[in-house]
Amino acid sequence: MLSPGVVVAELDGGGVLLDTGRPAAAYLGPTALGWLRGRPPAAEHHVQHARCLTQWRAAGLIAPGGEPAAPAVHGDLEAEAADCAAWVPHPVLVVAMAVDCGFCTQLTADLAANAHSLTRSHASVLVVEADGTRSLGRRPVEPVPRRLTRLGRLAAHRGTPTAVLLAPDQPARVSTGFDEVSHALVALSGADPQVTVVEAPTSCSVDVAARPVDAVLTARVDGTRVGIAVRGHEPRRITETATGGIVDDGYTPVTLTVERPDTFYLLFRGGELLTRARTPVALRQTLAAVLAGYADHARALPGRIPLLCGAAVHADGHAILFPRTWMSDLVKRTRRLEQAGWQVRPEPYTTLRTAPGTGIPHLTTPTRPDQGGPAVTAVLTGAPQAGGPPTRAWLLASIVNWIARPATTDAVHALAASLRPLPVLTGTWQEALTHLTHRDHAREDHPRAGHVPPGGSGRRER
Repeated sequence: MLSPGVVVAELDGGGVLLDTGRPAAAYLGPTALGWLRGRPPAAEHHVQHARCLTQWRAAGLIAPGGEPAAPAVHGDLEAEAADCAAWVPHPVLVVAMAVDCGFCTQLTADLAANAHSLTRSHASVLVVEADGTRSLGRRPVEPVPRRLTRLGRLAAHRGTPTAVLLAPDQPARVSTGFDEVSHALVALSGADPQVTVVEAPTSCSVDVAARPVDAVLTARVDGTRVGIAVRGHEPRRITETATGGIVDDGYTPVTLTVERPDTFYLLFRGGELLTRARTPVALRQTLAAVLAGYADHARALPGRIPLLCGAAVHADGHAILFPRTWMSDLVKRTRRLEQAGWQVRPEPYTTLRTAPGTGIPHLTTPTRPDQGGPAVTAVLTGAPQAGGPPTRAWLLASIVNWIARPATTDAVHALAASLRPLPVLTGTWQEALTHLTHRDHAREDHPRAGHVPPGGSGRRER
């Protein structure tokens, strides 16, 4: 019944249905968990049961069953692409974009940042939008652009961004989605998309990327390519020295951004502020930690569980986890946190390792991967914006969904098991900041923000 790569992890009376290959998951209450285990629905639950199955199938979490096969659609795109391929004298990537598409906005920023690299390419990139077509790289010869514009308009029906790669004597290839189109651009430039970091954009990352950059540097760490956009001469000089980054190393999607708008050096990962460094030395230290985190993740050593969340470590040797959406707000309050003994970790992945025998999760350090790090003693997270108080199982399911994909089944189960004894504190980042900087910090038995202890109902203690 489950789709390939989908796993069910049980959590304190509920569970999570999670795809280990892509960011898709669903919370399972006790009743829904029983349905997946083969228990037939009670008569009063037939409508709810059917709705859950429909939603799970739509998310690709369970295999289709009994529905008629969907008719073939968009076959005319492949036919049109095959016809256009006969007219192109060199590789051309036609990219269909939309004004109201956030992924397209990020892709537009990446293309602008890589403009200089594209001018040296022997290929063409045609960006087709509703109000016109832009050409980057080698310019195609008429009448090909008019035909390719029609192709781009057709490709937009499949979703944006969608790219069609045309090359002489080769079958056309269609890529849909930010990741796939970015990989197509990397490959078109002659670089290796398999070792290039491509991260899905968020509304915050689009805001950070919106302004022009002076250059994109490609940093290589253990074979992994990471794109670093720089704004300003001094940030560029520091970044080149600290990372060994070089310019024009093929198309490189922007992952990190370094700038100095005022008295601080700012380092962003996508839209997350990782540091407000006062000195070049502090900036270099954070850059080194971030790149070491990417190298550590690329090694994919067994027994480690990478999460897409933030972590703060206390001076007495324990740690807490928090949502990535809080990162920028907490980094801006670094001095207040440091006065209370806390340090926010800047690594791109919060990697856990469970202690043998106890199952207690510990943070790992990229520079010392074999040594045990601080023990995680609590998780801070936001409560749902609608509905009643969350159950503990719902909260744990949302935290398990922090796991970075691709993930292994063993890692999902190990994460779920390691979370069961941990207290979960719900609230806003402001409440989390108050809690962390209180004299009795997150190790206290009864924190003042919404505390959901192991076995708790999830009711907020206000």
